[in-house]
Amino acid sequence: MAWEVRIDKELGGAMLDKIKKNLNEGVKQVKWFAAFLSERTRVETSMAKLLFESSKLESKLDSFYCDIGKRVLELEGKGEKAILKDFMVVQAIGEVKKLKEQIEDYKSRAHALGKVSE
Repeated sequence: MAWEVRIDKELGGAMLDKIKKNLNEGVKQVKWFAAFLSERTRVETSMAKLLFESSKLESKLDSFYCDIGKRVLELEGKGEKAILKDFMVVQAIGEVKKLKEQIEDYKSRAHALGKVSE
């Protein structure tokens, strides 16, 4: 009878070790998945912020296009021939170029983040 009890304890110990091992592996997988989701969320949030900033700059760009168009029509109405030498037009065109560069920078950074996360 003592021998049977000893076998049961050994089997029970092995069973507990197996359960403990499986539980630890499960916890490791849950931790990995949580870390993965956290990093993925961080990347997606960063991409969204960059694209949102790009969108805001595109709105500013549209505003500059309107300003340039209004000024060109105003100058044309006055009979001006040197429209592209007008200070306001030149300044607005310079701002348009800067905004386009910034927009492209935001979009390329967002695209790069998307590639890294894949």
